[in-house]
Amino acid sequence: MVRILHTADIHLTPDADERQAALETVLSQADTSDVDLVTIGGDLFDSDVAAEQLRESLRELFSDRSYPILTIPGNHDADAFRSNLFFGESFTPATETPFDQFVIHDTRVTALPYTPQATEELLVGLRNREPFDGPEALLLHCSLEAPVQGGVGDEGEQRYFPITKEELAELNFDYYLAGHYHSQHRTELSNGGTFVYPGTPASVTRKETGRRTSVLIDTEAAQDVQLQPLDSFHYDTLDLRVTPGDEERVLEEIQSQVTIWNNRHVEPKISVDGFTEMDETAFSEALSDVSGDIYVENSTRTVEHILSHPLFETFQQRLKEREQLHAVEERDDYDVEGFQDDVWEEMLAIFADLAAEGKLT
Repeated sequence: MVRILHTADIHLTPDADERQAALETVLSQADTSDVDLVTIGGDLFDSDVAAEQLRESLRELFSDRSYPILTIPGNHDADAFRSNLFFGESFTPATETPFDQFVIHDTRVTALPYTPQATEELLVGLRNREPFDGPEALLLHCSLEAPVQGGVGDEGEQRYFPITKEELAELNFDYYLAGHYHSQHRTELSNGGTFVYPGTPASVTRKETGRRTSVLIDTEAAQDVQLQPLDSFHYDTLDLRVTPGDEERVLEEIQSQVTIWNNRHVEPKISVDGFTEMDETAFSEALSDVSGDIYVENSTRTVEHILSHPLFETFQQRLKEREQLHAVEERDDYDVEGFQDDVWEEMLAIFADLAAEGKLT
């Protein structure tokens, strides 16, 4: 049995203390999880220059651990780990090309240093690797074929080491421990293996929202791959739409989320749009009361005067009575109430625009 804690894309740099704090959180999690190995799937550093600046200060963190820390270069720190550099007694950078292999108890990890392309020669070499009697993991820095929800962080549109699920499955590993994409993602491959991105342990850009995770691998557990929440810095957003009469529910939801955020290392943002029957000033003050110091993007408009307008009241009644809507109510894929709600909200917007233009009297 082997227990592995996997992370990636920490992007350490001297001016981002929250990222080193996240790395320390990951290693503390490894301490309490009784792991045999920590793996880092590339981009430990944001640049080769950052690696040079931080190497000395990280030696204590990467020493005297009860487990080895195995890392591969990523596209950001591809040249950071020259053979004569010392990062700490517990730290092993896997730089041998085309790949290197490490055995931990009954498990073998094949470490693939970053390379821009998955060449046929490389894939053949991985497929024809020496047989091993036990679980096998592949540590790599790659662009999986399909976009991952939440995006790739600051990696832009360029796809480094693009590879398909089919190509990965043909390599026949049990675990594919990846880095490069900044959002957590897990997928099962056709060979029975599990591919996983842990995501950044601390948000690098505002696109990386939500609590961050590491990945715990236990080769003998029934649930052998698990995402582990981290208490580390992250961005988060709450996007809400309010409709007339729904103000109290929205305010309660904001208050509940703020309570959760107060116990985390988070930089949140709240966005509220839609229409309210409350006075705009009163609703704005209510938002401030429940959100505290958190920034709220308030795009709501009052429709108090519109709701009582005879023309709108007539439209609303006619909408409810439309026989054509009820004629298709039996279709499984048709939501009459949902459609009416959508039309109602669109009409609110139109009436509000007309009122603002002075065309509704």
